[in-house]
Amino acid sequence: KYYLLSLVLPTIDFAGIPQKTIHVPTGKPIELAIPIEGRPPPTASWFFAGSKLKESERIKTETTAKMAKLTVIDEVDANYVTISWEPPELDGGAALSGYVVEQRDAHRPGWLPVSESVTRTTFKFTRLVEGYRFRVLACNAGGPGEPAEVPGTVKITEMLEGLMVRQGGVIRLTIPIKGKPIPVCKWTKEGQDISKRAMIATSETHTELVIKDAEREDSGTYDLVLENKCGKKAVYIKVRVIGIPNPPEGPLEYDDIQARSVRVSWRPPTDDGGADILGYIVERREVPKTAWYTVDSRVKGTSLFTVGGLLEATEYEFRVFAENQTGLSRPRRTAMAVKTKLTSGEAPAIKKEMQDVTTKLGEAAQLTCQIVGRPLPDIKWYRFGKELVQSRKYKMSSDGRNHTLTVMTDEQEDEGLYTCMATNDVGEIETSGNPMQLFTHCPTSGTGDRISRVNAGKLLS
Repeated sequence: KYYLLSLVLPTIDFAGIPQKTIHVPTGKPIELAIPIEGRPPPTASWFFAGSKLKESERIKTETTAKMAKLTVIDEVDANYVTISWEPPELDGGAALSGYVVEQRDAHRPGWLPVSESVTRTTFKFTRLVEGYRFRVLACNAGGPGEPAEVPGTVKITEMLEGLMVRQGGVIRLTIPIKGKPIPVCKWTKEGQDISKRAMIATSETHTELVIKDAEREDSGTYDLVLENKCGKKAVYIKVRVIGIPNPPEGPLEYDDIQARSVRVSWRPPTDDGGADILGYIVERREVPKTAWYTVDSRVKGTSLFTVGGLLEATEYEFRVFAENQTGLSRPRRTAMAVKTKLTSGEAPAIKKEMQDVTTKLGEAAQLTCQIVGRPLPDIKWYRFGKELVQSRKYKMSSDGRNHTLTVMTDEQEDEGLYTCMATNDVGEIETSGNPMQLFTHCPTSGTGDRISRVNAGKLLS
C-alpha cells in the first residue's frame, strides 16, 4: 500500500487576531492567543525584545494544533493588590510633586504611610492579609491635599494551578492551611454547594476534596474560603474533566465519486470531550467483505477527505472516528454503500452457449455456460421466468467465466427450459439450454431395462 503524505508550511492566521495592540491594566496578566496552521502541527516559540522567553512560574506557554498561547502573570504570590486613581481636578495653583499612599488594618486605628514618593497614578501593595484599607493624598509645594480613600477592604484571592482529570478518574484537591485559631474551611463550586459525591476532610494542616469517578459535569472552578477571627482568605482551582469525544456528526456524505476515489464529508462532533480534537481516522470496507482498513489515521483541520486507491465498479462503506488526547470516539458510519465508477467496461458476452442435458431421474444434472464481461457480471438463473435460489435442489457456482447450475432431479417436473442471465453496468445477456430431458427405468418382460425418453409435457406410460 502507498499513502500520500501532505505537508503544509506553518502559517499565522492574522485575520484571527482581532487587534494588533493589546492594552493590559497594571497588575493584570498578559494573555496572547495566536491562531496557527501547519501539517504536521508546528512548534511555537515566543520572543520579547529579541530574546526567547523561557517557561517559568510567571511565564506559561501552550501550543495546540490550532493555537499558540502565552500567559504572563505579574507575581506568583497572590497576596497583593494594585490600586489606581485619577489626578486631582484642581492642583491648588502649583504643580503636583507626587502622591502619598497609606494603608490601615481594618481591625486597628490609624493610617500608616507606605510610600511618600509615588509619581504614577497606580501603586501595588504586597504582603497583605485580609481586611486592609487604603487611601491616597496628592502633594504639591503647599503640602498634601485631602485623602481619597479606596472604598471597601481588600479581599485576598489566590488562584492555584488548574487540574485536568480524565473522565472516570479521581479529582483530588489538597490545600495546605495554617492560622491561629485554626481556620474554618468552606468548599463551593462556582458559588454553589459541592456535589454530594464529593468527600471533604480537614485537619490542622490541610483540607482535601476528593471526587471519585469524575464526570464531565464535575468540570468548573472550585472555591475554598478559609476564615478565623483574624480574617479571611479565598483560593480557587479550575478543574477540567476530559473524556472521549462524541462521534463525528453525520450523516457521512459522498461527493465526487470517481473510478478509484470517493470524497467523504462529515461534521465535527457536538462534544469534543473537553479537549481539542486532534484529528479524524477514516476507514473503509469493501462490500460484502467484513474487514475494515484504515485509510488515514490523522486527518487534521477538516471534515472533508478524499479516499483514494479504490477499485473500479466496487461498492464501499466508510466510517470516521474523532480523536482527542483521551482516545477515539465511537465511529460514524455511512448509511449506505457507494459504488465507484467504471472508466471503460465490456458488456457481458457469451463465450460458450448452454448445451442440451440428458440425465437419469434421481441423479444430478449440470447446466454450464461461459459468459465474460468487465466488470464481472452478476449471474442469475431462471426456470420458466422464475428466478432460482440456492437450495438443496439448486446449487450455483461461478469462477467469473464458467457458470454452472446443478439440479437434483427428484421429479419428472424438473424437465424444462433453464436460462442463465448475466448483467453488469454496461449491459446484459442471457443463454438458455434446450429443455432438460430425463430418463426413467421401466420394467420389461425380458432381461435388462428398457429406457424410455420422457419429454416435458409427456405422460409416462
